[in-house]
Amino acid sequence: MNSRAFVGIGEVLCDVYEDGTETVGGAPLNFAVHIHRLATLFGIGVGTVVSCINADRRGYRILDALHRRRMSTRYIGKDSSRPTGLISVFMRNREPGYQIPAGSAWDYIRNRPLLKDLAGQCRAVCFGSLAQRSPVSRDTIRAFLTNAQQAIRLYDVNLRQNTLTHELEYTPEIIDYSCRMATIIKANQAELFEILSLLGIVGRSDQTLSGIRRGMELLLERYTAETVVVTLGAEGTVVLNREGEFDRSTPPETTPIPHPVGAGDACSAGILFGISLGWDIHTTMELANRMGADVASQPSAIAPLSDRTLRFVHAQLHS
Repeated sequence: MNSRAFVGIGEVLCDVYEDGTETVGGAPLNFAVHIHRLATLFGIGVGTVVSCINADRRGYRILDALHRRRMSTRYIGKDSSRPTGLISVFMRNREPGYQIPAGSAWDYIRNRPLLKDLAGQCRAVCFGSLAQRSPVSRDTIRAFLTNAQQAIRLYDVNLRQNTLTHELEYTPEIIDYSCRMATIIKANQAELFEILSLLGIVGRSDQTLSGIRRGMELLLERYTAETVVVTLGAEGTVVLNREGEFDRSTPPETTPIPHPVGAGDACSAGILFGISLGWDIHTTMELANRMGADVASQPSAIAPLSDRTLRFVHAQLHS
């Protein structure tokens, strides 16, 4: 096991858009693909996905996407009784909405002995809310986090509500547990105030920068996490750590026709890459914003990073 294994654990699936376009995705897979590209290119480690698929057409498409990137599929289980995950994506005013069928293979990620070994040796892990909706996957994810106490643990909140049925794919208990297990809590602006409300921390939202900072401070007061990251879309990110360092970073540029699906996962990959190497907050978030902007400029959630972003990483590693 590489001492710098970066793990994405949770849902793997295919995103299907209204025009019929279908792409491989799922936040843990997107994260792992992006950090694998950086980690292997610069000799830092590997990105790894923990999930479950069916041996059907979409399942093999996911495996093929990982194999083509020379990524291990050892930690992706197979469930013959449930279909590989599928999410319908609806774009409205350049923002994605989702319809997420229940009973997908990734709802049944089984705990196996090899996952305990991976957890005990991984450098960092990224997890979210969605894959914890099912008791089977929830128990596996929580066992993994318990066994990964040495790792940087990034909770990417990713609250999902079904566009057509309006069902919520999260609960206050899932959010509370995840925040308690995280060393980094990451949410977008709307999610920040939603989780504060759900957790009974604050009853109203102040959308100003000072209001956002106060919300981040409240999370750090409630939980033991070291850092809170709030994404602001095209306006970049704000970060607050336990030492009181507050940083606001913006992407190098915005794309005229953004494709936001997967941009946040690339951002998470940049965060864990920089923090694992001991970079300062501003440099780390500059990388995260560059990676998010790269993905938002392309229609695939696992699109290649730009040469400009790779040159930026090279410059930091050799400065």
